[in-house]
Amino acid sequence: MRLLITDLDNTLYDWVSFFARAFEAMAHELTKTLELDPQSLFQEFREVHRKHGDSEYPFAVFELPTVKEKFGTLPEADLKKRLDSSLHAFNSARHRELRLYDSVETTLKELSKNNVLVIGYTEALAENAHFRLQKLGIAQYFHRLYALEAKIPLPPRATSDTSEKSGFIKRVSRDERKPNPALLTDICAQEHISLQEACYVGDSLSRDILMAQSAGVTSAWAEYGTKYDPSLWGTLVKISHWTEEDIARDSELRRQTKAAKPDYIINSFSDLIPIMADEK
Repeated sequence: MRLLITDLDNTLYDWVSFFARAFEAMAHELTKTLELDPQSLFQEFREVHRKHGDSEYPFAVFELPTVKEKFGTLPEADLKKRLDSSLHAFNSARHRELRLYDSVETTLKELSKNNVLVIGYTEALAENAHFRLQKLGIAQYFHRLYALEAKIPLPPRATSDTSEKSGFIKRVSRDERKPNPALLTDICAQEHISLQEACYVGDSLSRDILMAQSAGVTSAWAEYGTKYDPSLWGTLVKISHWTEEDIARDSELRRQTKAAKPDYIINSFSDLIPIMADEK
């Protein structure tokens, strides 16, 4: 096996837990700053997230209707000062909560030593995904990162020009979202590696495993990525960008997933080492 294509969120780290806790910390401060009840605050975030088609839009707080109403005439620098406690709360919680699952870094090192090409494929925005790989100190093990394009272009300061110009970051069109297998087959073709020599690992049966099987590559289900506090998932649902169409699409994918069985079920990222060494 010469190529590992890996999901990022809840495969390399617990995105659900870190982001929900960071968001809750920010929301706690915002309710005081804006004098807004939590339910109304979450609803405002949901509206902004739906506009941008992403629940992790980096500048959502600046687009909240109540923020615009209270501070809309302030210069950018002054606005940031007014929201500093909230932004600081988010960043502090992120620094505390964002960490790799056990064995991820050692496994990436081992695979790299064995000349396995590692490519990331995520539905997170490119800016957020690249930031996390760098923050966690594992970007060096990735040959390339495929990540979602923004629905509405982000401000220039949010982009990573160097990595994009070098070809490290490839933006994925929203028309090619998971579980479309085309991108997996395109990645293999671009890297001149056969489908039989590639493995895809991810935590979602309905998106990751179904996609890998449709593409004809070996699939590994990161079951450990499905284990988190349900209440934290509940926080994310409250601010979700999903529309009724998205929910219906997800229900249909889950129905199709009943017939999808991964080639491997892994309980640790290190379980990939013998899988990648297996000669079929």
